[in-house]
Amino acid sequence: MPLDLRQLRYFVAVAEAGAFTHAAQTLNVAQSALSHHLRIMEEELGTPLLERRARGVVLTSAGQRLYEHSKAILSSVKKAEADIKTFSEVPTGTVSIGFAHTAVDLVVLPFILAVREQLPGIILHISEGLSITNVNKVLSGDIDIAVAYNTIEDARLSSRPLLTEEMCLVGKPDIVGKDREPIAFSDLPKQPIIAAYPAGSLRAIVDSHALRSKVKPSEMLEIDSLATLRKAMQHGIGCSILSRASVSEQLRVGTLSARPIVSPELFRTLEQVSLKERPHSRAFEEVAKVLTSVILNQAQLGHWICRDVFPTPPRRQLSTDNKPSG
Repeated sequence: MPLDLRQLRYFVAVAEAGAFTHAAQTLNVAQSALSHHLRIMEEELGTPLLERRARGVVLTSAGQRLYEHSKAILSSVKKAEADIKTFSEVPTGTVSIGFAHTAVDLVVLPFILAVREQLPGIILHISEGLSITNVNKVLSGDIDIAVAYNTIEDARLSSRPLLTEEMCLVGKPDIVGKDREPIAFSDLPKQPIIAAYPAGSLRAIVDSHALRSKVKPSEMLEIDSLATLRKAMQHGIGCSILSRASVSEQLRVGTLSARPIVSPELFRTLEQVSLKERPHSRAFEEVAKVLTSVILNQAQLGHWICRDVFPTPPRRQLSTDNKPSG
């Protein structure tokens, strides 16, 4: 018997509550009914989904994967219902977007203004976070679109490359040297570099394991805030590996320097990411078009400092390391 929406709702409720009793109270159903449905699901799928413990349940590896699928499916159903109920010539509905830190400074305001002018019936939900966090939220169905760097290869995702940025050693001029003066990768500072949290996201911009081993993020300081990272560098706490776009105002006033890294050169690619198989509402499609237009316009006007801009969808061709960054 195939899984149905009720079973998926029950499963998600149990997974999030961590106990059958709490989930039963939330759903207003008998605990025995929940146990029965979960047991049938495990039998149908041929694998345990939950590990029963004295004080509740935890997801198995298979259960965690089903949870991610279930969240995306239920979110898609909810949005499909809303899309059909509100369908008209004027796009209406809610679209949620997660922006990488750098993109927040450069495009969020013009994007909001463009949506307000062109799509007055749309409600926007906007969040900010690391690329890996935003992509995971797309996979779970928590957001519709991620504006993210060097996204993971995943058959469930549709990724539209927008632009590439040159990566630089960034810090106070008296620490890293003169702005725009290239620096060889082998000459990067020996001391640990301030990393965006998690530290692995810093290394993801480096395209080989041999080079990654030479980038040593600080064990004492990891920052999940571009604004805080800028302040830390301006106070001489350390340096980091970022794009010029991430610190454009600080470069303009001269409080920070950005030296392009060469031998080898390092780049990251900004992408617009969504779920591939989910049917998209008209609101989603129209907002996605406006988002793409605003980002490319900011780059073409020179407001977003970048190396390459993709005006039309190219074949997927990212950096050789496809792990998330920034």
